[in-house]
Amino acid sequence: MIQFLSCDWGTSSFRLRLVRVEDMRIIGEYLSEMGVQQANRDYLNAKDSSGRTFFYRKLIKKAVRSLESELHLDLAQTMIICSGMASSSIGIDELPYAELPFPVDGSRMNIQFYRPTEEMDHPLFLLSGVKSESDVMRGEETQLIGIILQLKNFDGSGVFVFPGTHSKHITVSKQVVTDFQTYMTGEVFWLMSRSSILSKSVSEGEENGDASELAFIEGVRVGAKNNLLGSLFQVRTNDLFGKLVQNDNFHFLSGLLIGNELCNLVRNERRPVFLCAEGPLHYWYAKALEILRVEAKVLSPQEVRQAVVYGQFEIVNDTINHEKSIFLGSF
Repeated sequence: MIQFLSCDWGTSSFRLRLVRVEDMRIIGEYLSEMGVQQANRDYLNAKDSSGRTFFYRKLIKKAVRSLESELHLDLAQTMIICSGMASSSIGIDELPYAELPFPVDGSRMNIQFYRPTEEMDHPLFLLSGVKSESDVMRGEETQLIGIILQLKNFDGSGVFVFPGTHSKHITVSKQVVTDFQTYMTGEVFWLMSRSSILSKSVSEGEENGDASELAFIEGVRVGAKNNLLGSLFQVRTNDLFGKLVQNDNFHFLSGLLIGNELCNLVRNERRPVFLCAEGPLHYWYAKALEILRVEAKVLSPQEVRQAVVYGQFEIVNDTINHEKSIFLGSF
């Protein structure tokens, strides 16, 4: 069975998955909160003379061993493909960004290959990110490629929305990424709900049924008016004037920020919109698009979950130009 290890290494999370190439089925998964930011702190504190690359590869190897133990498999020499923040200045190695226009087959991706060593018996491909004149992304471009591979009858154009701490809206035209924009929605929500004066007016807890959803809907409508700085303090007055209980106000704040992020799509120039979200964000972003009357194809959480592995395999396999199987001797 031909297989590879997919490593999706973000700022605050680490995900390693064993993937069967034949059908891209995820056989097993190892999750950790050891994101690149924490790994970098550990590396600096350890003062490891062997160097950053060696230190990070040891962390990956440790994760592989945990996955081996869980699956009762020997994964020695299995190919690893790694994307995300692992190619940043605080990652394994800093790779230069690919530039726009960026074809959605990944053929212009910058890649670093590491041969197996005695200490790390896994060949490793590290994938770069993409930059525009004013923005950068590492990881979402790989997800995008995997999403498009799963789409049926894709005509080559669309706006792809990837919600998260730093949401990305990626514009594709004629099978090429022509632009993208980052929205700090998730991070601003975290700061407002935990560290600002607004934190005294919201509380996170179980949803209060219809009341929470109605608060979210109102937040989306207010946020979509695109006057965010003038609207944020309404979260405080909702509490002071007894308009919303704090749990519902939490959802109002969420809707306010998501509505502000998505309002630009209302003026979208007729390109189809694709929502690519997992977890709770899948429901709330889909609801917000519905409220704003933005017609969108909402991908299933499973399709989004599979996107990274599809994208990683496509990029590496295309880069090697099929001269020989990239998995030769790796399974």
